[in-house]
Amino acid sequence: MNNVIRTVVALSIAFQPVFSAETASNCQPNSYADFVKCAEKSSSDIRISEQQVQSASKLEDAAQQWVNPDLDVDSVWKGSDKTETSAALLFTLRLGGKKDALVSEARSEIQRAQASRDLSVNQTRLEIMLSLYRLSHLKTEIALGNESVNTFTKIVDQFQKRPALSPEQDVSLTVFKMALSDHQLKLTQLQADQEKLVQGLSAVTGISKEAILKSLPSRKEKWAEVSVEGDIEASPQMRQAVADLKLARSQKDRAESEAWPDLKLGPSMKLTKDNGETTTFVGVGLSLPIPVLTTNSGNRQYRSQKLIEAELVADQSRKKLSASRSELVNRYNKMIASLKNSLSVKALEERHEKVERQFFKGLVSSPLVIEAHRQLFDLEERRNASELEALETYGRILIMDNKFSEVVL
Repeated sequence: MNNVIRTVVALSIAFQPVFSAETASNCQPNSYADFVKCAEKSSSDIRISEQQVQSASKLEDAAQQWVNPDLDVDSVWKGSDKTETSAALLFTLRLGGKKDALVSEARSEIQRAQASRDLSVNQTRLEIMLSLYRLSHLKTEIALGNESVNTFTKIVDQFQKRPALSPEQDVSLTVFKMALSDHQLKLTQLQADQEKLVQGLSAVTGISKEAILKSLPSRKEKWAEVSVEGDIEASPQMRQAVADLKLARSQKDRAESEAWPDLKLGPSMKLTKDNGETTTFVGVGLSLPIPVLTTNSGNRQYRSQKLIEAELVADQSRKKLSASRSELVNRYNKMIASLKNSLSVKALEERHEKVERQFFKGLVSSPLVIEAHRQLFDLEERRNASELEALETYGRILIMDNKFSEVVL
């Protein structure tokens, strides 16, 4: 089995989000496109990504908050005749652009969460679609497997009903029994793969097996053209890297701002009482740490190096994505050209049925019949694997171009 098929099967089992009973009951797909929408609504991976964006969106509000003022009160006395009370209400003024740096950092976190959300949602949608296409492929492969098993069973029964067999016929019977066992094993494996995929999708959506099997896509007949040029900057992967770069720059700015002390300023009052005479003083209170032991140089140097690292990562991501997209486009074009040039399933079945008719008339040998069944099954399996890989490649290209969110393959 092709690596893409193995990946789809593994993902369908691992991808088992929890769904609500309400979502499952409201989700009654009537088509392949409906099923994809149902799966999107039910997917906990998508809901988690959306919640992460909602959580990150509150960071800017937190960064915009003012620091609460400090109330400082001090009272001393000597006996009952002499007292002295001081009070100050100090407001914190963050110097050096601390607040702007925090706001910028929060916005970068939001952009990163949005890019991660877009990538996760698109990948989840692609996995669901590939699983449905694989189920559609399995349906045709199981039908071919059943046809081969029925044909070989019929031939074996005919041989066994004969009163006597020639040496050649006895060998033919043995060969057909071996072919029958081989196709029965293949059929069992295909049915097991189908059950795994159905169970995985049912866990995603809460939809019954019967409804899933009624929502499968048809064979892909028309393939979209893909532009050689793409907007890599719009891709979720690149937007993640850019958001990380902005975050590193904001964190560097915050480290620079933390070299400045916070100024605390506000009104102050002093009240003295001596032998029944009260005196009130009003003034201004000020508090300012003196940066003589540290100017946050260690953290500033660290954040400067992290910014350089983020710039290198962003540049590398841009180059890798560009190269990866070019490779995907080239692979996609070759695959669809190969699929378009291959024989249709209808033409293959017609030739296959012709070989069977000629065998029952005694015009062709048994090895040729067995080989015809094997070739038909192998070709269908390889064609399905190529179609699935082409679909995955096309989906990945659209994700890179940030055009996959509304597409149903």
